[in-house]
Amino acid sequence: MSNAKTQSEKPLVGFFPLFYNLAETGRAILVARRYEELGGKAIFFSHGGKYEYLAENQGFTIIRVKPFYTEELIDEIVKINRGEKRGISYKESFLRESVKEEVAAYKKSGVKMIVSFVNVSCSLSAHASGIPLVCVSPAPGRFHLSIPDNIENPLTLLVPQWIKLRFGNWFLLRGKKSLKPFNVIAKEYHLKPFSSSMEIFYGDVTLVTNFLEFINVFPNQQIFPTKDYVGIISLEELFVNQFSDVEKQKIESKISNHLKKNEKSILLTMGSSGDKKLFGNILRALSKTNYTVIAVNANILKNHEIPSLPDNILLLDFAPSIVKLHKEVDLSIIHGGQGTVYTAAYSGKPIIGFPMQFEQHLNLEKMVGHKVGIMQSKKYYKEKNLLNAIEKIFDNYDIYYKNAQNLVKKLPKPEGDKNAARRIVEILQQNQQL
Repeated sequence: MSNAKTQSEKPLVGFFPLFYNLAETGRAILVARRYEELGGKAIFFSHGGKYEYLAENQGFTIIRVKPFYTEELIDEIVKINRGEKRGISYKESFLRESVKEEVAAYKKSGVKMIVSFVNVSCSLSAHASGIPLVCVSPAPGRFHLSIPDNIENPLTLLVPQWIKLRFGNWFLLRGKKSLKPFNVIAKEYHLKPFSSSMEIFYGDVTLVTNFLEFINVFPNQQIFPTKDYVGIISLEELFVNQFSDVEKQKIESKISNHLKKNEKSILLTMGSSGDKKLFGNILRALSKTNYTVIAVNANILKNHEIPSLPDNILLLDFAPSIVKLHKEVDLSIIHGGQGTVYTAAYSGKPIIGFPMQFEQHLNLEKMVGHKVGIMQSKKYYKEKNLLNAIEKIFDNYDIYYKNAQNLVKKLPKPEGDKNAARRIVEILQQNQQL
């Protein structure tokens, strides 16, 4: 395609992230930007969310679609996904209205394709509209070391891990949790029913934001052909310009001065989706150490929830460059979000990880498998276990550091946004030829 084409000639593609999720919003914006650089035209659809402004700041048009996500609904979905609450993530009535309004929005806008970033109602609305659906999502992979602790209970703890791994890997791709409402709506639109819960995350084409050589999964070539492993999407470019030069210099100076206090340093960061109780517990544990700590809050804790902190801890709301910060410290304590895991991996430093749900568990297993860190339990959190893990890494730092540096050499350049945009163009061209 050529940028010289008129706007009316450019294929219009609708991007549909969950705007309450910072990482998914960031990935969607970067892929949309790359798509426009290739000559396409992108618009965004939204059910609401506090990160809509990021797309607006990039000059994208946002079409708001009812129903809108409330804070209560978001909190419920997150808790169910983490295994903290039983129930169905998406109620039938909410899903029915979502699909109805999405179909109407697609028709009115005239989009030629929907690109979904874990907005699962698109798996129904795009097909009901008869337009191609591309999903940008992590590959499910498979458990290698243990099953996620959020599905453990006192009885399962007595079962040998190899038995649980065999069952967990079988169930991961075949489970039907929360699937009933989707099949009810699918029947109403005369669509093929879903056979597993994982299928609602798949598109006609699913672009996988992982690296095969890193995650060591065995892809199903029918669902995840190798050409659709587009690679990691780094969010650094999007967020680095959110600070003015004055703000950036002030914060970086504060970080630099703080890191001079002690020879060993730790970064605590859990993106914007970290668990506030866990984040607070880790802060309290680190306050009992002599290490220099930088903690990036990212709105996880409200002001009144922040515990009293000693001088060894510098708490920031946000950092101008989380990539740079990972490289400046000796050890990072993270959750298992894909963006955070890969940022840590590219830094070449050891990690301690606390997964919140099964996908984050899979991400951290790959890091542990490369012997660059230790995975800890959120559900069975014990301060003593965290402090022991920190001591273990620092006592054997040369080994962990060497393994982390070796991992960096295996990782290709993070260009998932560019690769995804190129695949979107190819898919559009293929559909035009049919």
